[in-house]
Amino acid sequence: MREAARAAHLSHAFLSSWRRYPNLIFNKDTIGLKKNLYGENFHHKIGRILRNHSGIGLKTLKLDYSGMCGFDGTSYLDSWLQAALKPGIEELTLWLTETIRKYNFPCSLLSGGVGNSLQNLKLRFIALHPTAELGPLRSLTSLHLCHVSSTWDELKCLLSNSLALEQLELVNCVEITCLKIPCALQRLSSLSVLACLDLDVIESKAPNLSSLFISGHSLNFSRVETLQMKKLDFSRSNFIRYARAKLPSLMPNLETLVIDSGCEVVDAPMLPTKFLYLKHLTIRLLLGPTSRSYDYFSLVSFFDASPSLETFVLDVTQLYMVHESIRLDSQLRHIPEHCHACLKNVKITGFSSAKSLIELACYILKNAVFLECLTLDTIYGFRCNEGNKYKSCLPMSHGVLMEVPRTLSAIRTYTSRIKFHLQSN
Repeated sequence: MREAARAAHLSHAFLSSWRRYPNLIFNKDTIGLKKNLYGENFHHKIGRILRNHSGIGLKTLKLDYSGMCGFDGTSYLDSWLQAALKPGIEELTLWLTETIRKYNFPCSLLSGGVGNSLQNLKLRFIALHPTAELGPLRSLTSLHLCHVSSTWDELKCLLSNSLALEQLELVNCVEITCLKIPCALQRLSSLSVLACLDLDVIESKAPNLSSLFISGHSLNFSRVETLQMKKLDFSRSNFIRYARAKLPSLMPNLETLVIDSGCEVVDAPMLPTKFLYLKHLTIRLLLGPTSRSYDYFSLVSFFDASPSLETFVLDVTQLYMVHESIRLDSQLRHIPEHCHACLKNVKITGFSSAKSLIELACYILKNAVFLECLTLDTIYGFRCNEGNKYKSCLPMSHGVLMEVPRTLSAIRTYTSRIKFHLQSN
């Protein structure tokens, strides 16, 4: 009897604890979904858990349908959200998959006490149509919308009620035609916009926006408060020259610059303007069979302009060789030596025997006197086991593979001629 009473007490204590469990994360792994099972099993497990949860003390609700194509739980979501969204909830993630008709998110559930506590909202493949009745989201600091159906007027309604917002990310939100961040978003520090195909205008008057990621869109920087910008990640063809010519005056406090360019028709110019605070520079170039031969040696202009530069990454992706290989008797170009005392780490992937690449590598070896690591990798992009969540490698063309021995020979030949001036701290 004593053991039975003890077991009953422990069971009651466990049930009471479970009913107030703070973090509920549902995905195919946590639910234990096996291959070839229908979605109903997944949905029934979630429903049973939420019915047995009191809703009290719940801080995090994550529903992730990644890797479960064809599962449609939209008929269950209303009841699940009504059970879970209570005052005190801090994080909500609805990461759905594409269905014939997107789930219409019930914005009314965000009002009242939920609006006072919710800090992070992450939605995918959802229709979001907030109205003027939406109450203030006083604690919302992070908003991530991916494949969300919402117009600019509807998004503006949401933003005007989210004055504590610090991070905003929009991905493939194709119904948004303009984005005008108001100055009322005093705390907004990070803005990311990716592949919102009909988005024509991006403006920001947010006074503390310091990190900007734009991919798939042009941007008129005169419509953005840029003086306080510290990080820029920008994807656009022919942006390298613009970045070198315009950004030092537009973003004088820039510390991190990432450029993705599909092609470049003009090389980087040598100019007197400076990136006084730039510490990290990454340039990715994707070259096709019709691309011009880019002068990589012109990138020395960024070194000359960046006295605080610590890391430099150059990734050259080319499916076909567009550069003529350097000859073993070639004369390298030289410019006046300049000590780059802060440059510690350099990595060039997609390295080839292109003359301008060899010249760039030799310049770095001569002038980065405190260099700690120089990596010259003939493979472009991520390696299969390095930062690649898809566990697959980019294809290597026959021409690129045939280039590898020439590249290794050029590296041995020209680096052996350098008189190093490396110093230790």
